[in-house]
Amino acid sequence: MKTKPSFTANKLSLAVASAISAATLLTALPVYSQQEAYDPGEDFPIEVIEVTGRLRTSASEAMEERREQVAVVDIMGSEQIARTGDSDAAAALRRITGLTLKDGKFIYVRGLGERYSSTSLNGALVPSPDPTRNVVPLDMFPASIIESLSVQKSSTASMPAAFGGGHVDIRTKSIPADLFFNVSVGGRYNTNDSQDTYTYNGGSDDWLGKDDGTRAMPNSIPQTFNQFGGISPVDIVTGSNGQIDFQSAKQMNRDLAKDIYRDMTVNTESTDPGFRGNIALGNNWDIGEESIFGVMAAVSYKQQADNYTKLDVELDGDEQQAQVENSKNIVGTDSIVQISAMINMGFEFNEDHKIETFTTYLRDTSDDVSVAIEETLDTLGEPNAYQVYAIDYEERTLISNQIKGQHFFESLWDLELNWMYSDASSERYAPNELSYTYNVVFDDAGSMTSRNLNTQDAPKYVYSRLDDDTTNYGWDVSFPIEYDSTLVTLKAGYEYFERTRESYATRLSLDVDLSPTDPNGDILQQEFDQIFSDANIDSDVLGLELKDASTDTEDYVAAEKLDAGFVSVDIDFDDVWRVYAGVRYEDFRRVTLPIDPEGEISDEGGRYDLSDYAITEDGWFPSMSLTWKDSDTTQWRLAMSKTLVRPDLREVSPVRFQDPVTGFDFFGNPELESSDIYNLDLRWEWYGESGNNLSVGGFYKDIDAPIEPIQRISEAGRQLKFYNADSGYIYGIETEFLQDLGFLGQDGGVWDSFFVAGNFTVSDSEIEISPNGEIDPTNTSRRMTGHSAWVTNVQLSFDSPDEYHSATLVYNVFGERIAYGGRGGLDDVFEQPFQSLDLTYSFFPSESMAIKLKAKNILGEETEYLQQGIKVYAKDPGTEYTLQFSYQY
Repeated sequence: MKTKPSFTANKLSLAVASAISAATLLTALPVYSQQEAYDPGEDFPIEVIEVTGRLRTSASEAMEERREQVAVVDIMGSEQIARTGDSDAAAALRRITGLTLKDGKFIYVRGLGERYSSTSLNGALVPSPDPTRNVVPLDMFPASIIESLSVQKSSTASMPAAFGGGHVDIRTKSIPADLFFNVSVGGRYNTNDSQDTYTYNGGSDDWLGKDDGTRAMPNSIPQTFNQFGGISPVDIVTGSNGQIDFQSAKQMNRDLAKDIYRDMTVNTESTDPGFRGNIALGNNWDIGEESIFGVMAAVSYKQQADNYTKLDVELDGDEQQAQVENSKNIVGTDSIVQISAMINMGFEFNEDHKIETFTTYLRDTSDDVSVAIEETLDTLGEPNAYQVYAIDYEERTLISNQIKGQHFFESLWDLELNWMYSDASSERYAPNELSYTYNVVFDDAGSMTSRNLNTQDAPKYVYSRLDDDTTNYGWDVSFPIEYDSTLVTLKAGYEYFERTRESYATRLSLDVDLSPTDPNGDILQQEFDQIFSDANIDSDVLGLELKDASTDTEDYVAAEKLDAGFVSVDIDFDDVWRVYAGVRYEDFRRVTLPIDPEGEISDEGGRYDLSDYAITEDGWFPSMSLTWKDSDTTQWRLAMSKTLVRPDLREVSPVRFQDPVTGFDFFGNPELESSDIYNLDLRWEWYGESGNNLSVGGFYKDIDAPIEPIQRISEAGRQLKFYNADSGYIYGIETEFLQDLGFLGQDGGVWDSFFVAGNFTVSDSEIEISPNGEIDPTNTSRRMTGHSAWVTNVQLSFDSPDEYHSATLVYNVFGERIAYGGRGGLDDVFEQPFQSLDLTYSFFPSESMAIKLKAKNILGEETEYLQQGIKVYAKDPGTEYTLQFSYQY
C-alpha cells in the first residue's frame, strides 16, 4: 500500500479541496480545487469529506488525520489556530483535550507536568534554551510558521521512550502548491497599558531584540581574574606576588567597577502600542517531466510591552497559625521582541522519491523591569519597608537545520524508506541581570518620606549564558505484505540523539561602606546611576569594592547520548480490525558535572563521588494497540505501553538555580532515578457527516518513583529540591466533540452557519512521599504537582453564508492544581482556576484581504496561588486586544 510523496497534493488536502471553493485567507498556504491541484488515478484514492465553506474545514481535516492514526493522537491545524487567534504554539495547544498551559510557556498533558511531555520539530528533537528545563518553551514558536500541531498520547515503538503524558510535534509550513505571497501587519493594546512602562536607559530601543554589547560583562573582569586569580584588592595583591601595593589594587578594583554598565536607573515612560507582522512567500517549479523543486520562506516579528502587577507572599508557621514572613507588591514591564524566520525547500525527483530541508530560526528577547515594595517580619505594620528594583534581560535563541527523505521502491515489493538528520543549537544569553534595594519610609497617608540605598544588601549583577547543542538522526524502513483483504506492514528503524550543554553564571556585587564619607550626607538618597557615577567611584566617597559573589553551586556542563532501535508490525484486517505491536530498545548515557568558579568539578563538600554524576541505563519498551472499526462512522481504540521519564539535566546536578518564572530557588539531586510508567488507553470515536464527531476515552498511568519538587526543611524561604516519591498514579476520562447547529433550525437557516466544539477532561492522581532528613512534607499522600482534576475547552464559531464574516468565542478553564508542596504543617500551595474567555472576529472584504480583531482574557482574570486560604502569589495579565490586516496573493 503506497503513499506517494508530492508537493502538489496529498490524500487529505485533495479531499478537503474538492469540497471548498474559497481559499482560507489566514494561512500562508493557499487551497485550490481538486482539478487544479492533481488528477487522481487508481493509485490515489480519495476519501471525500463533506464540509460547508470554511466553517469546519480545519477541524474536519484534523479529525480525519486523527482517525487514520494507529495511536491515540490529537491534531490541530493552522486554520484552527487562526480561528482561535492564538499567537504561538503554547497558547494554541491548550485548546486540545486534556492539555493545560503553565506560565504561558509549558504544556501539561493529562495533568502531568512539563517533564512528562516531549517536543519535536518536524519529527526531530530540539534543544531547550531554558537552563532550568529540558523541554522547549513552546511560546517561542509563533503561529504564523505552524502548519499543524500533533499531540500523541499513547506510545508507539517509533517514538522516544521518554514519554509520559504525551509527545508534541510542531510541524512547520511545507512547500506550497503554487506561487503565493502573504503579508500581515497588526497592533496590540492591553488594559494594563494605562500604566506606565518601566524601563531604563538602553532598555527601550532594542527593537531587534539583540543586545549591542552595552550590557555584557566587560572583558577587563575575566582578564583580571585570569591574571591574578580574583578581582578583589587582596586577590590582586596576592596574585601579583606583592608587586602591586594595596592602594593600587583598590584603584584597579574601582576601575573594574567603572567598566560595568551602570546607567540602570529605573524610570517610566508612556506605553507604546505593540506591533506584529508576518510575511511569507513560496513557489515550485517543474524540472523536466517528473521532477519538482519548491521553496518557501517566512519571517515573523512581534514587539510589545507587557505591563503587570504581582503579589508574592511567603508564609511561615503551621496549619493552626500561619503568618506572613515576607510580602512583595510588584509592578513592572516585560518588553518582548520575538523574531522568527524559516526557509523550507524540497525536491521531488518523481512521485516515488522526495527530499526536503527545513531551516528554522527563533529568537525571543525579554527585558523585564520591576519595582517591588517588600515587607518582612521586621517591617510588617511599620512605616519602613524595602523598595527592590530588578532588571532581567535575556535572549533565547533556537536554530534548527533538518533534512529528510522519503523513498518508495516499487521494484522492491513496495518497500518504503524514510530518513532524517537534524542539527540544532539553542542559547540563553543573559548579559546583565541587576537587582538593588532602597530603604524607604512611608507616612500615614502612604506617601514616601525618605529613601536611601540599602548598603547591607549590595547591588548585584549576574551575567549568565547557556549553550545547548543537539544532533539527531535516524531512519526507518517499512515492508507491506498483502494477504487477500489483510495488509501486514513490518517496520524497523534506528535513532541516535546527542546533546551537549554548558551553563555558566558570574555574580558581582557593588559593596559600599555602611556610612559613605559624603560631606552632604545625601549621596545614598540619589538614583542608582548617580550614586555609582564615575566621579563618586574615583573619589572613593563610597568605599566601594567590586566583589565576586559567585558560588560553587551554579555552573555545570552536561552531555548525553541515546541509541535506540525498534521493530513493529501493523496488521489491518479488511479495514475493520487493526492490530499494532512494537518494541523499542534504548541505551541512554548522561553525565552532569557541577563546576566551581575556578573551573574545577564541585563535589558539594565531598558528599558525592564522580560516579554519582553519571547515569547509564538501557531497557526494552513494548507498546501495542488494537483498533476496531465497528461501523463506517465509529471505532474503538485500546493501547498499552511501557515508557519512562528521566530527570532533567539540571535536576541531577547538585547546583542551585532559580526558576525564571516563579523566582523560586531550586537544588539538583544526583540521587534522582528515572520513573517507569505503565500506560493504558481506551477510546471510542464517532465521525459523522459534515465533520461532526465525538470521542470518549479513559486512561490510566502507574508511575514508579515520580519526580517531585519539595521544599527543604533546613532552608528559609521557598527553596525546593527534587526527590523521587515512592509511587504514583493518574487516571481519568476525556471527551471531545464537534457539532454543527443546523439541527436547531431549518435547512439553509442561520443555524447552519454555527458550530460548537469542545472537550472536557476529569481525572485524579495520587503520589506517596516519605519524609527524610531534608524534607518534611505536610501531606505525604496527595495529588501530583501540576495536576488539575478537570479541564474544559468550549468553542462557538460562526461563518456567514456569504463568507465575508467569521467569529469564534473560546472558553478555557482548569481546576486548581498544586504549584508546590507544603512543609512543616503548612498546606500545599494551589494554583487557582483561570477562566480564559477569548473572542476572534474576521472580516474578508475580498478573496485577497482579511481583517482580524481579537480580544483576549475578556473576563479580566488573574493568575492566583493560595496557601492556607491566603493569597501567596498573583499576577494580573490584563485584557489584550489585537487588530491584524492580511493580504494574500
